[in-house]
Amino acid sequence: MSYSFKIKSAILAIGLLFTTITFAQKEKKAEKNKFLEGKKYDVNFTEIKASGTSKPLPSTIVIKSGKVQCDLMEEKVTAPSMPYKVILDTTYTEDESEVHKVSFISEYTEEKTGYKWDATITDYEIEGTFVMLKSGVQKKKFEFTGAEKAGKK
Repeated sequence: MSYSFKIKSAILAIGLLFTTITFAQKEKKAEKNKFLEGKKYDVNFTEIKASGTSKPLPSTIVIKSGKVQCDLMEEKVTAPSMPYKVILDTTYTEDESEVHKVSFISEYTEEKTGYKWDATITDYEIEGTFVMLKSGVQKKKFEFTGAEKAGKK
């Protein structure tokens, strides 16, 4: 083989390697679910403590642009809006009527603080948990239940 062919091959291989690395590290776009997108849920959060539970706090969970967001969690634990991942999306028949059920999780970590949503929506009802972690140790846990916010007609 000629020397120039080896150089051209090496340059081509390096170029392909950099191209692969560049595309592999692009951040994934937030996953969007047609059933969840644009929904707002009026919920009540109850903090779960070793000494018992707190008084329910009302708030709204908003799901849009592939992210889940809640003003109360932003205020109480500085949780940002976070991309969600659907882990179950099914429709089944119960008592002769169709039921749509969607479960999702959302996890986010910055520095040593982590946040996790775990929720299930059955038709118009939502329930789940929100957990805040510090260095992998659970610091705060909230349970929530609620229903889809009625839209303007």
